[in-house]
Formats: sequence, C-alpha cells, structure tokens
Amino acid sequence: MEPDIVGMRLVGDVAGLAEVMRCGPSPHYSWAVDLLKDIGGPDAADALFDCVNRPDAYPKRLHLHALSALAELRDRRAVPRILRQTWRREPDEWARAARMYEDLGAVGGPEAVRELIHRLGDPKPPRMVVEAVARLRPPEAVPALLAALWTLLPRDEMHAVETLGAMRDPRTAPALLYLAASEGSSPRLRKGAVLALAQLPEDGWPPPAGLDAEFMLRRALCDPDPATARPAAALLARTNYGMEMLRSHVHDAAPWQPAEDRTPACAAVTVCAYIQEHPARFGKDGRDVPNLVALLGEQSVPMVRRAAASALGAVGGSAATEALLAALGDDHTVDTVARALSTLPAPPVRELLAMLADDSSSGARPQRRGSAIALGLLECADAAPLLLDALGPENPRDVRSAAADALGDLRHEPAAARLSSLAGDDEEPGTLRARAVHALGRIGAPESLRVLLAAARDLSEPVRVQAVQALGGFPVREAVAALGEIASTDANRDVARGAVRALGRMDATAVHVLAAMASRFRPDVGEELVGALAECAGAEAVAALAVLATSPETADVHVSAAEALAARHSPDCAAPLASILNADPGYYPRDTALRGLAALNTEEADAHVLTYCRTKGLASEAAREALRTIADRRR
Repeated sequence: MEPDIVGMRLVGDVAGLAEVMRCGPSPHYSWAVDLLKDIGGPDAADALFDCVNRPDAYPKRLHLHALSALAELRDRRAVPRILRQTWRREPDEWARAARMYEDLGAVGGPEAVRELIHRLGDPKPPRMVVEAVARLRPPEAVPALLAALWTLLPRDEMHAVETLGAMRDPRTAPALLYLAASEGSSPRLRKGAVLALAQLPEDGWPPPAGLDAEFMLRRALCDPDPATARPAAALLARTNYGMEMLRSHVHDAAPWQPAEDRTPACAAVTVCAYIQEHPARFGKDGRDVPNLVALLGEQSVPMVRRAAASALGAVGGSAATEALLAALGDDHTVDTVARALSTLPAPPVRELLAMLADDSSSGARPQRRGSAIALGLLECADAAPLLLDALGPENPRDVRSAAADALGDLRHEPAAARLSSLAGDDEEPGTLRARAVHALGRIGAPESLRVLLAAARDLSEPVRVQAVQALGGFPVREAVAALGEIASTDANRDVARGAVRALGRMDATAVHVLAAMASRFRPDVGEELVGALAECAGAEAVAALAVLATSPETADVHVSAAEALAARHSPDCAAPLASILNADPGYYPRDTALRGLAALNTEEADAHVLTYCRTKGLASEAAREALRTIADRRR
C-alpha cells in the first residue's frame, strides 16, 4: 500500500516522511525528501541529515538528493559532505558535480566560498562554479573571477560578463570598460559589458580605469544597437565630463562637420533620446538648444532630424519652438515635429492655427498637415472649423487625412456628417476613407453606426480594419452580430482579429458570440479570442475558456486559455481548471491549472489539487508548489 505522503505534508508529519525515506516504495522516498525540504525547520533538517550521514540505511543514492535538499535549507552540516563530493569529481559524474556546485551556491558560507574561489583558478573553470559565485556574490571572489575572465571569454563570454555585473563590485569596472572599448569585442559582448557596468552603484562612479571611463565608453555610445548605446549614454551622464561628451556628440553631428570628424548618426540619435528622457538636465546650457537646432537642417539624415525634433520638444523654450515651427515644412519629419510641438510646455497654438489656415501655396502643404496633427494632439477645439475645411476635396490627400485624424482626436461630434460622407464615398482612396472611419470611431456619434456597419463590409481592407475597431465602441445588437460574422468569415486575418478584439471590449453584450466562436474555432484568431474572453465576466466566458483549454482542436491556445482561467482567481474556474488536470494524455498546461487551483483557496479547488497529487504523484515542481500553498494555508 502506497504511503499517503500528501496527507503527511499537509499536517507536517516529519517522522512519517522520514520513515518513507527509509522504507517507502519508489519514487515516494524521493518525493519525501522534497516534502521535507518544503516543511523546513530543525526536525526536517535532522531527518535529511540522517540520510546524508547514514546513506547505507536508505535507498541507493538517496543521500545525494537529501544533501541537495539540506543545502537548500542552508544547513551548515551539508558543506563538508558537498566538498567531499566535489573533490572526487569522477569523470562519469559531471552532472552530479554540477549539482554539487549549485549546492555550494545555495548553502554559502566561508568554506563554500573558499572552494568556489579555488575552482575559479582551474585552467577551465566549470560554468556551474561561476553560476554559484554569481548566486552568492562574495566580495572576496572578485579577484579570482577577474583572473578567470580571460579563460572564460572565448567559450562563455556572455555568462562571464553577466556574472561580473551581478557582483555589483566597482573592482570589476576596469575589465568591463576594457571589453566595452575593445575593437575585438563582439557586439554582443560589448552590450553585455555595458549592461554590467550599468549595474554598478553610482556612488562609486567613475571607477579607476587607467584611461578615463568616459573615453572608454565612446565606442559603446556609437554602437548602432540602442540596447548598447543608451546604457552607455546613461553612464556618461553620471559625470560632468561625460555630460560634456554627450553635448559634444550633438555638436559634432552637425552636417557642416567634415565627414571623418562627424558623430555617427546612430550616436546623435542616442544622445537626443537621452535628452528627451531627461530634459531637466539640458537647456540651461546655452549650447544645448542651438546644437539640436543645427541638426534639424535638411542636410542631416531624417532619423537625426526626427531625434533632434523630439529632444527640442522635451527641452522647450522660445528658440526650440521657432525651430520646430520652421521644421514643419519638412515632409520627411513632419509627423515627429508635430508631436514635438504638441509636447512643448507652451505650445504655439496661434501660429499652428495660422499655418492650418494658409492654403496659399503648394509649399504650405507639409505645414498644414503638421499643424493639423499637432492641433489634434493638443485637442484644440478652436481648430475644428479649419479642420472641417481641410477635409474638402480641393485639399491634398495627406492634409485631408491629418484633418480627419485631428477631428477624431478632438471627438468633434459635428464633424460626424462630413466624415461619414467621406467614409462612404467609393471614389475616394481607401486609405483616406479608412482615416475617416477611424475618426468616426473616436467620435462615437450614434448616427455613425450605419456608416460603420457598411464600412465593415467594404472591399478595401484598410477600411474594414478601421471599421471593426470602431464598432467596438458601439455595444449594440447590430454591431455585435456584424462583428461576429466578420470574425468568423473575413478572409483577411487582420480584419478578423480586429473584430474579435472589438467584441472583447463589449464584455457582456458580446460574450455569447465569443463563446460560440470557441466551439467553431478559427486558429488564426485563437490568441485574440482568448484575450477577448479573458476580458469578459460571467460563467459563459469561463465555459468558453475551458473549451479552448482542453479541446484537441484548440491545441495552439491551450496554454494561454489556461492562464486566462487561472488569472481570474474566481471560484467558478475550479471545475474548468480541474478538467485540464483530467484531460486525456497529451500536452495540456497542467502546471498552470495546479497553480491556479491552489490560489483559489476553496475546498473544491483544494480537493482537485490533492486528488491530482495523490493519483499522479509529486514528480513536478508545480504539483509540490501547489501542495505547499495549501499546506501553508492550513498551518
């Protein structure tokens, strides 16, 4: 008869679990070790130590499993036994040796640290030794780790650098700076070195590094990968010298600089992005705004112009405002410049209105478009009449599109009639009609429903995409029915996915349609369907998620559906989660179901977990975790 180790765990029966370790059947004696570790405390530790101390009295090799459990409990008695295992290092037991080093990292203490430092001196230090050092972060291991770095680099460079970062010790900075500055470092290694440097405390910066730390970060700042360059900019900004370097990179990016001396475009973009994120640190220096303004000229590449515009919008001031207004005429950057104008502390509304009204020449087209975008973002109600005029067919298409977007941003209900006419005019370009449909959805006027329903069946895919999104704001029967049909039948995946998301925003009004879709599953909208049902309350949504989590036809969304059920933390999810546990063999997210059931804290849910643990065993960490959750509640 199998022992009831689940019951023993619930009541904390250390003696019973110890007896199972000695005499229980396989694999119960191994599970008993894990359960004793979960219980913890002196009695459980003594039981585990007895197995370690008298291995012949227990099943073969169980003492090794007990030793790891004792180490996880940070019991100092484990250290001599672990060291004895590591010293043996038999050739055919490298997997066990790896576990021994993990155990040293778990238990810690001076003896463990000494052994790890000693192993770092090996010609080829094992990776698990480095991992144990990273876990303990002992300051005394830093010199040995730095010495081992050059041995580790050719075969395990990223792991070595990440470990240096985990130490958060200023003594690692010179080596990391060297790696960041070296031409021989791969892009991946340089990024790792910079990210490790970013973990060092600011109060110890800059570190002594032979050369200036700021100088050694220049190559990283010019890296085309933002994940490398942006942390480098943040490190430079820690010192006054570094701030001067950032300013000089903006100054030297100006197009009049000789090509060989010019700051790379990617570095200029990085510094501008840092200025945008930290505008309070810039602008007071008389050079900052002029340097940024110089980058707005047409001789700069568009990505630099856009970055400079965004930085100017964050810094603000009259000079920045004037430069941005002048830059609205640039077709390549007009959208970014318009957004920058809308973020200014004192937006130039009067000037923008004047630009929007000026249709005197074709050269004013980009400025009209940009001013429409900015005024919409500013939600300037005074712009509405001008925006309505800009919708007229005599205006350029991009100006009309910007005007439609801006009217949507304003939620200007009187514009609904004009926008409806534009949306339904088959003679107009589909992209322009799509913008009008989008604006109608933002405004939400009841009389727009008829137009949106027609647009949802338009031949133009951009129009249909915007129409289904807009219909999500009209939780009425006609809209629900149309969206349900489109979600099931539209050949365009983007349209169908948009329809499902729109139904999810309607909650109770549309839950029956979403539930029906779970039964006639369409794989290419499966994740959207799960997300939409997750937003809906009630038993119908729960039942549909249960179908998605267990049906053989919905295998692609089993995991996400189970996660959605578990995330509801609702007692009515107990039965659906239990159905995942009881599903036929195959890939089902049973671990997610166990955790979700254990978190419910109801008798029904606990009963499902305990039954599973008793019948299926405790081989998985998720099962032991769920049992631990219940046992901890019952203490």
